Amino acid sequence: MIPDAWITPWLAWFLAAIAFATLEMFLPIFIFLFIAIGCLGVALALLLFDLSLTQQLILFIVVTISSLLVLRKSMMRIFRGVTADRSDTDFNDFPYGERVQVLRAIKPPQAGRIQHRGTAWDAVADEPVDAGTTVEIIGYTGSSRQTFHVRKSN
Repeated sequence: MIPDAWITPWLAWFLAAIAFATLEMFLPIFIFLFIAIGCLGVALALLLFDLSLTQQLILFIVVTISSLLVLRKSMMRIFRGVTADRSDTDFNDFPYGERVQVLRAIKPPQAGRIQHRGTAWDAVADEPVDAGTTVEIIGYTGSSRQTFHVRKSN
């Protein structure tokens, strides 16, 4: 049995702050941290002032919304971390110059099929290429990344 003196309002707000901060760690939304800050603000205020329940709730709402407006953007930067930049030039897995086998003849302007990394891909060339010929990948066709542009390899 817990004596009534142990459950003071400031302790209840403090425990609520800990509960919301803990909840923030397990859920993917970024809002419980600010609710925890609101609870902590009320707990600290109750240590200094004698507030009615209405005053506590108003202070909780004000502190929560204020912390949300002031801190959310900067905290999102901290907790989101760094993502890789897609324009990074260090990473390029384009198979330029890779020699591949033609599966189905390429007859310009019709596309043929090539075998690349275990998969059949559409490919076009500037000149006719027979099936079974080895060709070299020199790029994509236009903006498509589904069709390779190839040329006969030497």
